[in-house]
Amino acid sequence: MSPSIRARLTLWYTAVLSVVLAVSAAASYLVYARSRQAAIDEELVRAEALVARLMTKELLEGVPLPEAAHDALEDLIGAGRLLAVFDEKGVHLFGPWDGLPPARGQELGEADHATHTVEAAVGPFRVRRARHRHEQTTYHVGVAQSLADLRLALAGLRQALLGGVLFALLLAAGGGFWIARGALRPVSRMAEQARGITDRTPGFRLHSGTAADELSVLASAFNDLVGRLETALAQQRQFMADASHELRTPVSVARTAIEVGLGRAGRSEAEYRDSLAVVGEQMRRLTRLVEDMFTLARADVAPLPLEPERLYLDELVAGCVKEARLLAAGKSVELLSTGPLDLETTGDERRLRQMLMNLLENAIRHTPPGGRVRVDLVSRPDAAEIAVSDTGPGIPDGDGERIFERFVRLDAARRPSDGAGLGLPIARVIAEAHGGTLVLARSDASGSTFLARLPTPV
Repeated sequence: MSPSIRARLTLWYTAVLSVVLAVSAAASYLVYARSRQAAIDEELVRAEALVARLMTKELLEGVPLPEAAHDALEDLIGAGRLLAVFDEKGVHLFGPWDGLPPARGQELGEADHATHTVEAAVGPFRVRRARHRHEQTTYHVGVAQSLADLRLALAGLRQALLGGVLFALLLAAGGGFWIARGALRPVSRMAEQARGITDRTPGFRLHSGTAADELSVLASAFNDLVGRLETALAQQRQFMADASHELRTPVSVARTAIEVGLGRAGRSEAEYRDSLAVVGEQMRRLTRLVEDMFTLARADVAPLPLEPERLYLDELVAGCVKEARLLAAGKSVELLSTGPLDLETTGDERRLRQMLMNLLENAIRHTPPGGRVRVDLVSRPDAAEIAVSDTGPGIPDGDGERIFERFVRLDAARRPSDGAGLGLPIARVIAEAHGGTLVLARSDASGSTFLARLPTPV
């Protein structure tokens, strides 16, 4: 079982803080240790320079080297550090040295001085050795200071830093856990509210408080999601209700025709043929309705599958207009077509034909006898436009987008006996599947114009 977000936040916060504190403590320790050692080195340099000046003064008076060492160091011994003078071969001439290694020329090499730490039997020392020359006389000066006090101080500093870091981490862990719990408390409240959201609680939303923070953004996004889901669920329920209603009509008519045909024995062949004709017509209507619903259902799940090919759009429009003239003639509606020739594009011919026939049937259905339907094909630099205009009563303001919803039929005057309100939604799905659009470009008392825009190859 993975730890909670609260525990993970606390662990991450404590881990990051522990690294920061460890690096800070180590840096502080190193800076302090090096500064103290640098101060000791400076004191050793000053002491070594003082011994060298005194030795030079004694040697200028003609005093032999051993006596000069004695006279130079006699008054300096006991100043808290070790001072000694050696001859060129490293023989100790004078001064306390407590068993530290003597200063020899071969140890210095070509350098005239060196400073380093020596671990002696009596403890650690910081030692400076320097070579000096006076005329023909060469001698070495050794200066040393015990590091015992420094080591003790550093040990105390390490303990203090370690204790401080551990104490700070404990406080940080407790504070981080408390802060994380307070910060995530609204999440727990929103989780409880989310558990209460069901299909029986429409309109219920999360409340994250008045603070404009990330949690309020999360709550707002979740509420938007719930709103979209409610809309989708309502559309699904409406779709199922409308589909049931539309499917019930042809089924009821076919069932009635069958029952009438079988209800009395001895019917003639003509009567049976009439009943079967009614059943066949309703089955054709039912088949088309099911196919349309299946097309829309597939478009909801994934992009509408297409079989694209190169085609001439003007030929497709001409074929659809020729086919629709039969329907227009039955209503005494004039059907006109204009547009350029040899307008080439790429698309699924069967789907594009379905889109255009849906638009034509919709226009003819809503055009009164003696009216006119016009199809205008226009070539644009990057697209082809198909405008289908009618001289019907127009579409009320505010319903320009609603007519593209499924099973929407605005009023009884515009409601055909055999229409289910799926033609325009399917036409828009087909246009969008080809990377185009379908919109209601114009609608007023003189009629409506639907504009399909399809991209053309460059």
